[in-house]
Amino acid sequence: MAVRAGAACFAAVLGAGSTALGSEAAATPLQITVQVGYHNTVKLGQWVPVTVDLTNSGPAVDGTLEVQANNSTGNGGPPLGAATYQTPISLASGATKHVRTYVTQDVPGTVAVRVVQDGHVVASQETSVSNTYSGLMAGVISDQPSALDSLAIVRAGLSPLVVHLTPAELSDSAPVLRAFDLLVIDDFATDTLTGAQRNALTDYVMQGGALLLGTGGSWHKTVAGLPAAVLPMQLMGSMVLASASALGPGRVEVATGVVTADSTVWLAEGSTPLLVESSVGGGVVEMATFDWTQGSITAWSGTASLLRQALVRATYGNSNGNSPGGPVMTKFGSSTSIANKGGALTNVLGNLPSLGLPAWWLIGTLVLVYVLLVGPVNYFVLRALNRRALAWITVPAIALVGSAGAYGASVATKGTAVLANEISIVHVQQGWERAYQEEYTGILTPSRGDYEVGLGAGHRMVSPIYYYSGSMNDPNFGAMRVNTTTQAVTLPRMSAFTLRGFANEGIVAGPQLTGTTRFDAGKLTGTVRNLSTLHFTDGIVFSANSFQKLGELGPNGSVSFSYQVVGGNTLGGQPIFVTAYPNAFNGNPLNNASDLERENEMRSAVLSALMGNYGPVTSSFSVPTVVLWTNQPFQSVTVNGGRPRTYSENAVVMPLPLGPISGTFPSSVVAGRMVDIDADVSQGGMPGLIAAQGGSITYSFAPTLATGKHLTGAAIESSNPFGAKGAMAPNGTAGLVKGKVWDWSSSTWVDIAYQDNISTPIPDSAVNPKTGEVRFKLSSDGSFSSTWLSLSGGVA
Repeated sequence: MAVRAGAACFAAVLGAGSTALGSEAAATPLQITVQVGYHNTVKLGQWVPVTVDLTNSGPAVDGTLEVQANNSTGNGGPPLGAATYQTPISLASGATKHVRTYVTQDVPGTVAVRVVQDGHVVASQETSVSNTYSGLMAGVISDQPSALDSLAIVRAGLSPLVVHLTPAELSDSAPVLRAFDLLVIDDFATDTLTGAQRNALTDYVMQGGALLLGTGGSWHKTVAGLPAAVLPMQLMGSMVLASASALGPGRVEVATGVVTADSTVWLAEGSTPLLVESSVGGGVVEMATFDWTQGSITAWSGTASLLRQALVRATYGNSNGNSPGGPVMTKFGSSTSIANKGGALTNVLGNLPSLGLPAWWLIGTLVLVYVLLVGPVNYFVLRALNRRALAWITVPAIALVGSAGAYGASVATKGTAVLANEISIVHVQQGWERAYQEEYTGILTPSRGDYEVGLGAGHRMVSPIYYYSGSMNDPNFGAMRVNTTTQAVTLPRMSAFTLRGFANEGIVAGPQLTGTTRFDAGKLTGTVRNLSTLHFTDGIVFSANSFQKLGELGPNGSVSFSYQVVGGNTLGGQPIFVTAYPNAFNGNPLNNASDLERENEMRSAVLSALMGNYGPVTSSFSVPTVVLWTNQPFQSVTVNGGRPRTYSENAVVMPLPLGPISGTFPSSVVAGRMVDIDADVSQGGMPGLIAAQGGSITYSFAPTLATGKHLTGAAIESSNPFGAKGAMAPNGTAGLVKGKVWDWSSSTWVDIAYQDNISTPIPDSAVNPKTGEVRFKLSSDGSFSSTWLSLSGGVA
């Protein structure tokens, strides 16, 4: 099926499709057909499929299929880092074969495909990737060929690129599915998916993905293959609404059932839920109790508005914390590929300790042998031969032999050692037995040659690391070959004592951790419990612009924390992660560092990868988060079949639920969540910043209140780097920004005197008397911008 996008602006972005630049296959009996991406569309910075069809009309071929993406910006300049993915392949005469592999592409370029036999290229094709995309992308799985096409026209700049997927195109790898900012399932039998595909869907949501479901009369068909843990409602049947004012004048069939705990109904017809959402791990699931493709819905003029709100809630409105891809807002203006993140870690991956001295007993033995040879042995031998005058020859000779022996012993014990430096980050969610793991590995070898690195058991997506400095003229610098069957990584023609590295990511069995918090009188208090067999040396808890370091946490142990939380933002100052551990930015030397200094530098780099890669606006976690450190390795690395001398710094990261609030709380504790963007949005620019034109952005603030408690003295807190004047339009003017809050007593929007970068008090009537929710709308007739907003106040 073709990619369907309703907005005309996408046509200029996407281009005309992939083009074959050249092919040796035309002159050979082995023909190659290549399709890159989803219907020839590539999402930059994400894993994309490369589908290869081979037709052999000549003699049998027994060789290797090689696929390589070019990520250089051109002219041989940075970044350097290219992986060749190799798949063993055999084709009898007259046979055909269909192969799919995955590559990442951060800049528009080419993908080269080759078939190699006995070291010779027997057929090749290079494909230009011209249809590249960096905005929102939605994958739709439905038996209806045009289902949810209207997503592509909900609002200029906001609308996602809509890609219709066949079941075979749905990957069984969650990191691959991350290319989709939203997955939609409507009128499709999910129980026809494989077990691996269903697991990947669950993992995708748990690690921060967004899922939109359409049900209605075919509800059982849609949810049959989905685990109950990701569903906002337990569906039991269906009913027909003769007329639903919330869905237009037509007749609508809706699914019925019980809304699960912690799910929210945000659109209803009386007591009948119509749109329900739930936070699942790091992701969001939106469920429509109606079928998006039924006639009364597709014909209704308000459908685009509903789809827009569902899209915003599931993507921009996902503030569930440290999902691996980062919140959707951070994806604009910042590439989050694992290759780019690995490139930011190359300095610490290359900061290996000096090799230690040989063992004391070896040095002692060499010294003793040397003393015996140059002294008593030399003397008695020469005396027995009556040639004492030869001492002037034998003593230097013994010294030379001793030096050679010392050198040989050093080489044998230390000089042949391969060094490996590993950084592992495991993202866990409470209640999820699996976890997302990202690994960054640096290899340092004592001699030139090819080195094969094994990664142990488990399925991983292996990526190069991008280098922006180093041996740019060396064609092998940053190069690697990946066997897609064994996942072995070959680093070709390595130079002695020159760092080469790679990254990999995947879903693994996760360590089981739990955590609870409460916020009382400005302090965050809580407990983290370790239900796994891992031993954590220490840890750190972050909330807003504050943190507390934790002590040792062993298996089945627990650790508590309690610290004052400071509100505000770090715009214009150092991000909070910079101050957590001594590092190069605050006086810790990077070269010739002690083990403790190296550890602090690596930890700072990990925190930077978790929080700092998204720019100054988003340099902290959006929810309380614990980071636990351990030296126990998370992958088993071998080099040429042997165990390298390995150094590692490993982190387990888990968001903590914000429990009941009492007393006063500062800004940044209760973050605003976007629930609607009714404005034309410009993608790109500073990460974490939304630039809009002529419309409104609506936020919801939902503090967790204990039963019988009420929110008092509430105020809207903002941190906009463009200041109170809004964003400058191309004509040099700025829009006047207005603020409104929802008045729960009169059910209407009322104006407030809102300004950027200051605290704006709101009336008591803007606080929901039952739940404490506050709704805020930012609007302008011209250009304006917005970023993270939060709520401050007190609970009594």
